[in-house]
Amino acid sequence: MEFYMKKLIRNALILQDAATPAKRLDMIVENDKISAIGPHLELTSNNIEQIEDGSNSLIIPGLVNAHLHSHDRFDKGRFGTIPLEIWISLYNPPTISRQWTPRECYLRTMISGIELLRSGTTMVIDDVHHGMPFNNDNIEAVFQAYKDLGIRAQVSVSHSDKPFWEGIPYLNQLLPDSLKKRQDQYQAPTSNEVLDYWEKMALKWNGIVQFVLSPSGPQRCSEMFLQDTWSLSEKHKLPVVIHVLETQIQQMSGDFFYQKSLVEYMNDLELLTPRTNLIHGVWMTNQDLDLIAANNSCIVHCPASNLKLASGIAPLEEMIKRDITVGLGTDNHNANDSANILETMKLAGLLPTINNQDYQNLPCAKDILHMATAGGANCASLGDSIGSLEVGKQADYVVFDLNHSSFSPLNDVANQIVYSEQGEAIKEVVVAGKPVFKDGSATQIDETKIFEELRESVTVIQQKIANTIPTGQALEPYLKEAYLKCMEQISK
Repeated sequence: MEFYMKKLIRNALILQDAATPAKRLDMIVENDKISAIGPHLELTSNNIEQIEDGSNSLIIPGLVNAHLHSHDRFDKGRFGTIPLEIWISLYNPPTISRQWTPRECYLRTMISGIELLRSGTTMVIDDVHHGMPFNNDNIEAVFQAYKDLGIRAQVSVSHSDKPFWEGIPYLNQLLPDSLKKRQDQYQAPTSNEVLDYWEKMALKWNGIVQFVLSPSGPQRCSEMFLQDTWSLSEKHKLPVVIHVLETQIQQMSGDFFYQKSLVEYMNDLELLTPRTNLIHGVWMTNQDLDLIAANNSCIVHCPASNLKLASGIAPLEEMIKRDITVGLGTDNHNANDSANILETMKLAGLLPTINNQDYQNLPCAKDILHMATAGGANCASLGDSIGSLEVGKQADYVVFDLNHSSFSPLNDVANQIVYSEQGEAIKEVVVAGKPVFKDGSATQIDETKIFEELRESVTVIQQKIANTIPTGQALEPYLKEAYLKCMEQISK
C-alpha cells in the first residue's frame, strides 16, 4: 500500500529557505508534498488526518550532502593525514579486489545512510567506486539500501577508462610493469559497456533513489568517454559528478597532460553544463571560476576531506562572488571520518577566515545554509522539487527541538544551525512526507539488527581489508616518488 497522510503541523518556527527569516507558521503535508504553508491555516476546509503541535519545533528544508563516497565506510578511521595522490591507492589499491559480497555492500551503505539521517540529511549524492570486476548484485545492493532506508539519493557507478597510473604525472614511467599487470587480472568493461550499463541503471532507478553519472576525473578518462558521458547526461537529464582540481598536483596535471587548466580542458570539450558537478575545486583560478560561472556549472565544496588530505582551502568567497551554485559534501569516510553535514557546514563557514582578512566579504551562515539546502538541490538538478519549503515541493524537512541547548536561548536561527548544532537536537527527519528518522533512530529499518550484523561480520570485513594492505604497500614507494617529483616541479 502506498503511504498517504494529510498532516497539519501547527505553530512551528519554520525556515522556508536560507534567505528568509524563520517565522511562526502552520504547514500541511499531503502525502509526499507540501500542500499549504502560512499562519493560522483553517482546519475545516483541509480534511486533516493528523495534527502536530510545532510550538517547540524548528523546521528547516532537508539538508543535502552533495558528495559522499559510501564505498569506504568500512575504512573509517584507518588513516591520518596523507596527500591524496598517495592515499587514493593505499586505502583501497586499484590493482586488487576486496571481494565484497552484495550483503556487505548493502550493510556499509545502510550504516552510512543511518549516519546521514542523524545529521539531518534528506538527500545524498553517493559516488560509489565498486572496483573491478563490476558486480551487478553488489551495485544493486547499494541502491536497495537507500530505498529501504527511505532517504532521497542519487547513486553512481563510478568509472574511469584510463589506468590509474596514467592520471598522476610521472607515475606511468615510475611504476613497474609487474605492478601494472596486477590490474589486468580483472576484466574491465569497455567504455561502451559502461555507458550501456549506466543507461540501463538510469532507466531503472528514477524515483526517490536515482542514478547519477560519474566519470572519476578529467585526467583519468579519455576524451571520447567524457564526451559520451555528457551526451548521456543530455539525453536523460542526468547530473554528472567529476573530481576536478582537488590538489595542487591536479592543477599541475592540466599543464602536464593538456597544456591548459583542467577546467579549460573541460570547457574546450563542452563538458561544462548546468548538470556538471565539479567536486572540490580547491585549486581553481579566477579564470577557471569565470568559465564555470559562464556555463552555470556547479561546484561541491568538501572542506573536511580537503583538510585531512592536505589538499588546501577552496576559494569559496570567489565562488560566491560569481553566483556559482555551490553544494556541500562530506566526501570519503576515511578522508573525513564523518558523514555529518552539519559539521561540514561549520567548517565551510569558518575556513574562509584563514586567508581572508576582509570580514565584509566572508560567507555568512545564511550563505552556508543555502549551500546545504538549495545549493545541493541544484547540484542534483532537483531545485524545482526540494531545497526549500514551498507549496508543491516535496515534503523533505528536518525538525529540531527548540528546547535543546543548541537553541537555548534562540538568537539567530541560521547562525545556530551552522555553528551550534551537530545533530543532537534533531527530533525528526522527513523525506517525501514520510518520517525516516525519529527520536534518535531510523524508522524504516531495524537499526539494532543492522549494527548487530555489522558486529558479527566485522572480523571477515577487516580481514578482507587487511588482505589488500600488502598491495598498497608495494605501490606506495612509486606513488611517493611521483608525488615528490610533482612537488619539486611545482616549486620551481
